[in-house]
Amino acid sequence: MVVRMSEIGGGRVGPSMPLMRWGMLGGALDQPYFFLSYARRDDRAAYVGRFYNDLLEALDLPGPVTARQPTFRDVVNIMLGDDWLLELSRAVGSCRSMVALYSPAYFRSEYCGKEWTHFAARVRRYQEMTSVPPRALVPVLWEPVPQRRMPAEVRAVQYTEPGLGEEYLRHGLLQLMQSDPGGPAYRHVVREIARRVRMAADPFNLPTDEPPAFDLSEVRGCFPVNEVPELTGHVRIFVAACTKEQPPMGRSHTAYYGEAPWMWAPYSPPRVPTVVERAKRVITGDGHTASVEAVSPQLIRHLNRARHLNQACVLLVDAWSAREAPYRGALLRYDELYHPTTAVLVPCHEHDRESGTDNQALWDAVKRVFERNWMRRNDPHDPVFWVHVDQHEFDDTLARAVTVTQNRIAASGHVRRLPPGAPPPSMPRL
Repeated sequence: MVVRMSEIGGGRVGPSMPLMRWGMLGGALDQPYFFLSYARRDDRAAYVGRFYNDLLEALDLPGPVTARQPTFRDVVNIMLGDDWLLELSRAVGSCRSMVALYSPAYFRSEYCGKEWTHFAARVRRYQEMTSVPPRALVPVLWEPVPQRRMPAEVRAVQYTEPGLGEEYLRHGLLQLMQSDPGGPAYRHVVREIARRVRMAADPFNLPTDEPPAFDLSEVRGCFPVNEVPELTGHVRIFVAACTKEQPPMGRSHTAYYGEAPWMWAPYSPPRVPTVVERAKRVITGDGHTASVEAVSPQLIRHLNRARHLNQACVLLVDAWSAREAPYRGALLRYDELYHPTTAVLVPCHEHDRESGTDNQALWDAVKRVFERNWMRRNDPHDPVFWVHVDQHEFDDTLARAVTVTQNRIAASGHVRRLPPGAPPPSMPRL
C-alpha cells in the first residue's frame, strides 16, 4: 500500500532496517522475510498492527534471520525523511514472500493492486526459470469479499482451506479479532498463517528487482480502479435514530440507542463504536471531511444547500425510528423529491432478531416511508440506497455510496433523476 509522509506523522514511526542491493536471482542476505500488503483503511482501529505483531510472535524468527531478512510493514520500516516510493519499491521487488490481507478495501486500492500484481509477476518468473511453482503468496481473508469483486488473477490463487476454521472462512480474520481477541480460533489462524509464511519464504529465492530500474508507481495493477476520480470534499451525515430516553414505539431492545441520535449503535451490543463514529472513520480515511447532525424537518433545505456547495450527503436511518416523528415526515419528503447526491443506509445487526427480515411489519413500514426509492434498494448498478446493511458490509457499502454521489457531483449535473410526483406503481410479481 502507499504511504504518504502526512500519514506517517511528525516523528519516527518505528525501526528501519537497511536494505541492500540485490541481483537477479538470490544473492541478497537482507531481503524482507515477508511483505505485508494491506489497505490503509483496514487499519483504522489498529487491528492490522495487532495482527502484524501477533504474526511476528508466532513466527519467532531467530535474531540473525530478522537482522538479515527483516519483515516489512510500511509504517514500521519507512522513516520520516525516507523516499517512501523508493523503499516500497525495494521491498515489493525483493521480499521473499508476501502476506496479502484480502478485503473489499484491498481490492479498491490502487497501490495494493500494484503490489499484488508485481509480486505475482515475480512468482511467475521464478516458475519459468526453475519449473517449480513457488507458494510465496500468502493470502489472508481479512474481511469477506464476493468472488465477483475479485480480479480473475486473484481468483486463480486458492485463498481458503478447511483447516483454518469455519468462522474464519465465513467472517474473516478481522471478525475473529473483534469477537474474541486472543481467543483460540484467532490464535489458530495466526499460527497457520505463520506456518505458511515459513513455507513460502524459506524454500524459495524469487528473482528480485532493484530501483531505480524498477518503480512500483509504473506497475499497472490488476485491481480495477474507478476511471472517474473520487472528489475530495466534505460529506454531511444526517442521522435518523431515536434515543434511549425516548425509544421507538414497540422496540424492546433499547440498548442500541444512546443519549442523542448520533449515539445510536446498531451493531452494539456487542459491536462498537457508534455507527456515526464508524461512518466518520470511513469518510475521513478516504481523505474527506465530515459533519454530523440529526434529521430534522429542515432536512430538504439542508440537502439542497449541500448540493449547492457540491457536498455529498449520507442518511443513516434506523428502521424503527423511520416510522417515528419527527423523522417520518422529513424522510417522506426526501423520498418524494429524490436527491441523486444523497446516499441512504439502513444498518441492521445480524443478531438483532427484533429487526430481522422476518419482521415483515417493520420493513413494510420502512418501505412505505421510502416508497419511491425502495425499488432500487441494494442495486449494485446504482449503489446509493441500501437496507439491511450488516456490520461486515457497512464500511465498504458506505465508501462505495459516497464515491458514487461524489462522482455525480463531479459530473456537473449529468445525472439520472427521478421525476417528482406520485410513487410509481408496484412491479407485478413473476
